[in-house]
Amino acid sequence: MDREAALAGFEAARAEWEGAYAKVPDEALTYLKPGDDYSLGGLQVHVNWVLAHYLRVLEGAVATEDPPLSEDARDGLTAQQRREYLAEMARLHDDVMATVTGLDDSAWERLTPVVYGPGQEPYLTSPEAVMGWLIDHYREHVQQCADLVEEWSALVGQTSGQTSDSPD
Repeated sequence: MDREAALAGFEAARAEWEGAYAKVPDEALTYLKPGDDYSLGGLQVHVNWVLAHYLRVLEGAVATEDPPLSEDARDGLTAQQRREYLAEMARLHDDVMATVTGLDDSAWERLTPVVYGPGQEPYLTSPEAVMGWLIDHYREHVQQCADLVEEWSALVGQTSGQTSDSPD
């Protein structure tokens, strides 16, 4: 994929994620499906973590070990924290865009060995690949978010004595 298409796809994928996440009621931000690693609110924490990680890859400054995800990824967020994490996502997204836009043309497809974790072998990575991964990552969570909101809504409806078939 050429750089302009990747940048457009990255913007579109962010918009898709923001649209899906905007449908999460504040009351559902702490919902954690049994067996999942991230609460509904924690999905935003995870999205930000991935953006920060790959921004460091693009900048060529990958640390030997990524910082752990905050407990917010599992426990969920308050409405205020949601706003803070969304603002952080916007900043990280813009930083990725600026970094990729600032690359010279020869760097777009250039493969560079990147060590993603202690003890791992280097993996040949290009900015083109990173952008594809980030686009896919946003989109991976769009449907997951919708599914979790639906499950949460059904659970809340059951606990309140309502069913999804009720006329109100």
